[in-house]
Amino acid sequence: MNSPLDEVHEYLDSLLVFGVKLGLRNMEALCSLLGQPQEDLSFVHVAGTNGKGSTCSMLAAALKNCGLKTAFYSSPFLYRFTERWRINGEEVTEEAVARAVGQVRAVEDELVLQTGVRPTYFEVLTVAALLIFKEAQVDVVVWETGLGGRLDATNVVTPLLSIITNIDLDHTQYLGETLLEIAYEKGGIVKKGIPFICGDRQLEIQEYFSKLSEEKEAPLIMSSSFDVVNRGLQKIDGRLCRQMTYKSASRECQLELGDVGLYQLDNAGVALAALEVLEKIIPLDFERAVAGLEKFKWPGRMELRSESFILDGAHNPLGARATIESLKEIYPDKKFHFICGILKDKDWREVIDIFLPSAKSFYFVNLESERSSESEDLQAHALSQGGSVSGCGSVSLALSQMAKSDINVVVGSLYLIGEFLAILNNGEAVRIDRLA
Repeated sequence: MNSPLDEVHEYLDSLLVFGVKLGLRNMEALCSLLGQPQEDLSFVHVAGTNGKGSTCSMLAAALKNCGLKTAFYSSPFLYRFTERWRINGEEVTEEAVARAVGQVRAVEDELVLQTGVRPTYFEVLTVAALLIFKEAQVDVVVWETGLGGRLDATNVVTPLLSIITNIDLDHTQYLGETLLEIAYEKGGIVKKGIPFICGDRQLEIQEYFSKLSEEKEAPLIMSSSFDVVNRGLQKIDGRLCRQMTYKSASRECQLELGDVGLYQLDNAGVALAALEVLEKIIPLDFERAVAGLEKFKWPGRMELRSESFILDGAHNPLGARATIESLKEIYPDKKFHFICGILKDKDWREVIDIFLPSAKSFYFVNLESERSSESEDLQAHALSQGGSVSGCGSVSLALSQMAKSDINVVVGSLYLIGEFLAILNNGEAVRIDRLA
């Protein structure tokens, strides 16, 4: 049976030749041709190296629980194309996506006349999000950047609030090779007079954003103005939960998170600080928002599928260190069998080096992506550093050969998490996201 998305995928695939193209000229022209849909929407715009997806998911759950019709645009998807667009926690229909992409295609010839180029894959998806959310008349959009911020396709909006979760070295070929260069790109989402939150705790990053706050006359909420306290892990109704306390100048609250990654403490702190800002701007009951945040679930982030099987999409050194920190807390004095696949444009050697001291063994996987590193290269590096490798191959082979007596942790890429979820969820065929 034909899907409404068949033509969408065919069209989007025709745009892949343009790859990643940073810059806003096309997006601004597209929005103009389509009646400036972003002007009818309210946004919370979120950038950062890691944690932005979790923070966005927390905010979306919190805002929905307050009775606000809440949209969430995210990237990449894990294993289902429509995951990118959600309204009140539900993926939008294939028909809605096809309708929105059809509107973009209808103005493509005029766009080419104006700018000389066709839109990119991500530009089409982003404009489609604006059209879908406008048609649905949502109250607020949680709006996650794709790559960077300043020149990212999402940066055509003027939000209620901007958030930068943290800064680390990633996508250096596009964003710069130093932390401050990357902070400059991420900080490009900050708008004149619009409040923003800096969740990063590195001194040089905080100093940079303090100066940016003055230049933009944008009120800054620094991570040092709130605190999160880890109250440990506890089993509630057979489910492991993380307990935490949030403290700011104006309130203190306790909550339980179903996502147990230690790094979720910082993400929750940023989300709660955002809710404190937003309650002064939009109709929002803070206690109801906190209750909603506690319900959030973000697949593939320290996801305990069983006592011996964990999915965590750590794909860069910052994420790998956070994964190890969480694993050591949940399973003290244990070593792990890592099922690992990494994109070749990531710092895969350092990622492996971070996992090595905690690894009982590795099983390396080739990803279903043209950007995949070669499993044999990963194996050679791990062996050169004294690691143990149990094999290389596909995701399905890795599942069949998992070390049953060990704690198995799937890490290295959200592409890999998506492939596992596709198999675990009734074997649905995976269509790898083109952008991650």
